[in-house]
Amino acid sequence: MSEQKSWPQWFPQRRFDLDFPLALWFAGLWFYLKSFLYLCYVYMLGTEPLPYDQWMWIEIGYFAAGIIPSLLLGLALWNGKKNLVWLAVAFLIIDTPMLTFHVLRLAHAGFLDSGLTKFLEFGSLGLNFVSLGWLIGYLSIGKTESTRR
Repeated sequence: MSEQKSWPQWFPQRRFDLDFPLALWFAGLWFYLKSFLYLCYVYMLGTEPLPYDQWMWIEIGYFAAGIIPSLLLGLALWNGKKNLVWLAVAFLIIDTPMLTFHVLRLAHAGFLDSGLTKFLEFGSLGLNFVSLGWLIGYLSIGKTESTRR
């Protein structure tokens, strides 16, 4: 007798099946990593000396508010919830300009002098664009296949 699981698994074995969509796998992994990245951003922004300017408060609030949705979207995508791909695309459409603003603010303040910091900041921005492109491509392929039938 098999047990029914009411909660989705954090790391389901299904994601290793050959027919599991690669776009969902990649975006799910990126959303998991993004939630950890946001936690690091909130911590690092909180270590700056007071007083914070208004833009830093906006960044701290945005990144703190984005931790849980990122984690839940990663969970949903790795569990193959295809109806939540639109929500992930909407999240990335909002998130990419905010992350761009964050990287530009760091560059203006002189924090991107280190090669490692540049790599990590621009890498996370690049992964946002790649995830967004793959998810939009995944949605458009689904639309194309449904119109062919």
